[in-house]
Amino acid sequence: MKSKICTDDITIIKDHETLIIQREDGFRIIGNPKVGSGLKNIKSIVNHCTNYDDKFIFQDAKKQQEQLLKIIKDKKVPQPAAALVNQTDITKMVTVTIEDVTTIVTMEYTKSVSKGMCTNITVLIDKKLSDETLLKLFKATSDAKSAALWDLGVMNHFSFDPLNGTVNDSILVACTGLTYDCNSQYETKVYENVSKCVREAVGESLKKCGFPKDVIGFMEDVGVTVEDLVDAGMELVVGVEKTEKIEIKFRKQILKSLEDLNVVSFVIAGIRLEEDYEKHRVKGVDVDDDPAYFYSDEVFGIAVANQIAGTKATFNFKRYDEAKPGVLSVLGPMLDDVFAGIIAGCMSKIFEE
Repeated sequence: MKSKICTDDITIIKDHETLIIQREDGFRIIGNPKVGSGLKNIKSIVNHCTNYDDKFIFQDAKKQQEQLLKIIKDKKVPQPAAALVNQTDITKMVTVTIEDVTTIVTMEYTKSVSKGMCTNITVLIDKKLSDETLLKLFKATSDAKSAALWDLGVMNHFSFDPLNGTVNDSILVACTGLTYDCNSQYETKVYENVSKCVREAVGESLKKCGFPKDVIGFMEDVGVTVEDLVDAGMELVVGVEKTEKIEIKFRKQILKSLEDLNVVSFVIAGIRLEEDYEKHRVKGVDVDDDPAYFYSDEVFGIAVANQIAGTKATFNFKRYDEAKPGVLSVLGPMLDDVFAGIIAGCMSKIFEE
């Protein structure tokens, strides 16, 4: 770990899959780790990374606990202990320290399993705290995690619902002991430090998982790939033979156009607007049935086509907008026109020569 831990009186043992943090005087914790959840005193914290061992992750909770308890026993970890588990590689672990607060995050994002994200957050505070303060810091940790997801564009209706976290998600907040004294000034300060520390650590973990996404990543979130656009575009090719050469040229033009900041801006704007309208976030606006008086979607599509290949592409846009070949037929009112504009513009562009 690159960042120094906030307290000096702990022992850290780390191998290729497990991080063990132990303290002779123990910790006071609150959290929902796989082993040792609740509000209690412990001697050790175990963070086990399975290095993508699906057999470990996708088994029932009881078997997971049994295996974690075996790891604790085999590694002779001082007990009682709390243990967290994540599917990721331990080299992805992120550690951030701000003054007397350290945050350790392990995270794995997978598109294949309900687009789920497994995140384990351990917060260490080099101070004795009351249980009331620990509870507040647990909430601060959860809020800061959500803030980091928002910062890097993870949380949206299409790519990741915040409720899609896995049952292996854990938060553990640990301090150096219990006190019944409440220092409101320090409580405010530590709350701020925990929030900043967790937000930064989760943000760094997200970057290791490939965030933020490029425009193609955003497209894939809404169910549109470059190949989908190629297939849809080729369906309406007329007047010439549909050859592999045309298809290759068309694909290259799509990729080139998706490097144009103006095209990217229309795609992202369309995705955002589609989500807002689908979720009915604008009072008094309902475009579920794509009403005839709603034409700003076509304005978007025409603008995209024009940006790529000029006026002639706007006429080609009309063909794709009306026929809606391939993936266009299953998209919402904003996105079908935005992507029809990309297809029409790129198809017009390759026939300029």
